[in-house]
This record gives sequence, structure tokens and C-alpha cells, in this order.
Amino acid sequence: MMKCIPAYIKYILLGVMVGLFIILSIFYTHSTLQLGVAMVFAILQSRITCPKCGNSLLKDKNGWYFFTVRTTCRHCGQDTMLCEVEPDEVTQNRLQ
Repeated sequence: MMKCIPAYIKYILLGVMVGLFIILSIFYTHSTLQLGVAMVFAILQSRITCPKCGNSLLKDKNGWYFFTVRTTCRHCGQDTMLCEVEPDEVTQNRLQ
């Protein structure tokens, strides 16, 4: 039984949902309601944070929004596929 959904999995699933609703609304249904749903999912995706440093996974160090497929946090190096916070020694060993 899974107790936690990792931040990276939530980030990717919401990104797929945003893309799906945008494609459906533009090419198939021409519905602005689906664009609204896509915007809600995009806002939720922008709120997903790193479990260690609390920074958004969707922002870089300059504050720009972007989509990434990195599983580590750009700010602290935490593996976002894990639910628990790694010790600093583990993070430093991975970054070397």
C-alpha cells in the first residue's frame, strides 16, 4: 500500500493532464470549459514543492516557470521520487 505519492509523480501526472485537456479543447471539442480545467491543473502543478527545501519544482533559480523531466530538485538536489527528506550527506554524494 502506497502511503505517499512522490512530488515528481504528481508533477508529471498533472503535466500530462494539462496537455491532454489543452489538446482536447483546441482540436476536438472547442470547449473553453476544458481550457479552464487545464488552467486549474496548471495552477496545481505550479504548487508542487520539493519535500526538502520547499521550492516549487516548476520554477528555476531565476523564478521562471518551465517543464522539466529532472527527478532532482534544482535548488537543493533532493530526489523528488522519494517522499521522505534525504540527509544532506546523501544529497551531496549524489551531486558529486
